[in-house]
Amino acid sequence: MKHYSKRLLAVLCTAALASSMLGGCVFLPDEEEVLAAPSVQSAEISYTTVEAKRKDIRKVDINTATVKSQNEYNMAFSEQSGTIAKIHVRAGDKVKKGDLLCELDISSLEYSITETELYLKKAKLDKKVLEERGASQTEIDRAQVEVDLIQMQMDDLYAKRDDAKLYAEADGTVASFGSGISAGNYVDKGQTVMTIIDTDDLYISIAPDDFKLYDMGTPLFIEIGDVQYAAEVFMIPEEVVANGSAEEDKEPNYDIFDPDAEKEEAATGVVFDTEHVYIKFTDTPPEDCVGNLVDAVLVIDSRENVIAISNNLIKNIDGKNIVYLLKDGKKVAQDVEIGLKTASQCEITSGLSEGDIIIIR
Repeated sequence: MKHYSKRLLAVLCTAALASSMLGGCVFLPDEEEVLAAPSVQSAEISYTTVEAKRKDIRKVDINTATVKSQNEYNMAFSEQSGTIAKIHVRAGDKVKKGDLLCELDISSLEYSITETELYLKKAKLDKKVLEERGASQTEIDRAQVEVDLIQMQMDDLYAKRDDAKLYAEADGTVASFGSGISAGNYVDKGQTVMTIIDTDDLYISIAPDDFKLYDMGTPLFIEIGDVQYAAEVFMIPEEVVANGSAEEDKEPNYDIFDPDAEKEEAATGVVFDTEHVYIKFTDTPPEDCVGNLVDAVLVIDSRENVIAISNNLIKNIDGKNIVYLLKDGKKVAQDVEIGLKTASQCEITSGLSEGDIIIIR
């Protein structure tokens, strides 16, 4: 019996061990597949570029001003008001001194003139009759007084008739008409009917930031549209050194005129002030430019046929001027030397060659 039990126990232990080993195999995970390592590819960089080229550059001082005439004449009826009967000119017409420009309606005045002329004729006849009749000297003198009184009235009427006509004060061009000026409208005594200008002496006045750039006779040009006209400075505030020993008193004072300014003013008809530079045309500008806004351009410095690039392409890094170039597909920093610099461009004196590809961004 004991022998049987030992054999049974051995069988059971063997079965239990086999079962345990079989269960352990079921719960082991499958071996994972090994993946290949990912490959890294660099993305191609795209640049916006521009080619270095030769060009002409200028450093300029530009000021905007209105074209005026050194001699302008505001034409008006100085002695009387009235209704405008006729205007004989139009804007832009050339006129000569003494040309008839405008007339007032004098229909009622003409009647008075005709009537008074008849009274004067009668008074003269009355005097003549007295003289022929041998009247006393007192009667003749009284008749002469009557003639003189009527003649005075007649002269006054003639003067009013003449004053009703407006004549050109000088040679020039009709630039503009006053407000509300047209045939049939009423005009007051002294009201500007039209303005005549001398187009041979046109000028502009500018208020530059730097007066020291301008001197008497400084050449420059005036741009009207796309056309440039030669010009020169004919009046500036004079640079003087203020009296005194203090350093602040030694700064230039631009509020004092050239000593010949008063003579020049009398000669030109321009009323100068102390805050402007006055420039006149030396070329012949278009006559219709009066009143237009124009640019006065002073060339301070210039370069011809040089390599020049936009200012924004130059980077200042650690005190050096750097331009980025594209060479063999790579971005390369290039030191450059700068020459003339304008508001928008720089002359490159070294570091760049014509045809180099400059990276914008």
